[in-house]
Amino acid sequence: MGWSLRPVVDPALSPDEQARLLASPAGLSAASAAPPPAPRWGGRTPGDALLAIPVATLCGFLPAVAGWFLLGRKGLIVGAVLQAGFVAAFWGGLWLVLVAGTALQLVSWVVLCAFGGGEDDGTELARVHHGRYYLEADFATGNLRPWFGVSLRELMARAQEAVATVLESEVNTAGLLDEIANSVTLPQHEWEIGQALAELTRIGRQVQKAAAEGGGSARVREVLEPQRQALRVSAEAVTRRVEALERYAERTRGADAAYREWRTLQELEELSADTREVLARTVRDELAVAEIDGLADRAGLLPLRDSLEEARRAARVLAEPAAEQV
Repeated sequence: MGWSLRPVVDPALSPDEQARLLASPAGLSAASAAPPPAPRWGGRTPGDALLAIPVATLCGFLPAVAGWFLLGRKGLIVGAVLQAGFVAAFWGGLWLVLVAGTALQLVSWVVLCAFGGGEDDGTELARVHHGRYYLEADFATGNLRPWFGVSLRELMARAQEAVATVLESEVNTAGLLDEIANSVTLPQHEWEIGQALAELTRIGRQVQKAAAEGGGSARVREVLEPQRQALRVSAEAVTRRVEALERYAERTRGADAAYREWRTLQELEELSADTREVLARTVRDELAVAEIDGLADRAGLLPLRDSLEEARRAARVLAEPAAEQV
């Protein structure tokens, strides 16, 4: 079975920060790796300075438009005040307007370069919170299975799938489970499992490296055997925790099935009521047919219909000899 592993994020982070980290996994760096260095000048480039020039020019000479574009209603108010100042400056001459506009343009350019552009929010967040999220690279694959008896990466993916099964279940969405407790407790379990597995991976890789450097001698194996046993016992403890989550998820799947069956029965009961209405309408239709036929009989329409049919037959008989003569 192929297991997919998404980033494991510390639930203590705000929901917005968690969402932004999960939205840009490509910019994340494994906790087992060095954190990405902060970019020079906050990630600002000469291109950012050039792009700020036309916006600064707009701020300098049409501050009302620029204020609305950059800051919305509040910016419009500030810009309108500055624009009114420009209108008043015309009384002092065109040179005063040019000087004031140029000064405002320069100030705007400095502000835009200082607070605009540079490192995007997702990259900055990934750097600032490095170590508070784990990636696939933080968990051992099958190459360390001899040390743990299980793939730690697969174990992490199983835990995530179990948590997602509960949180995304129909019964949880319908409020039939303790939705608040699940939304708080289960992500915390996932994070703690991730922490434990990432630490086991780190230690396991160190032990494996030491074993490789020792050349597999009897003395090295003797020294490493207690560590192997400790790692395996720890992995088994985490495995039992994951299996508990999986049992909860399996019971949730059963509850979902029962909930869907209950909803189907409810729909069938409603359908039965509709069916009874259809049958009643059918009886009314049959009675109406009989009633309409009775009306036709009483109105003498049936003899008239028979007379019309006889007239049609007589016309066909008369038409046949004429056709033969032709």
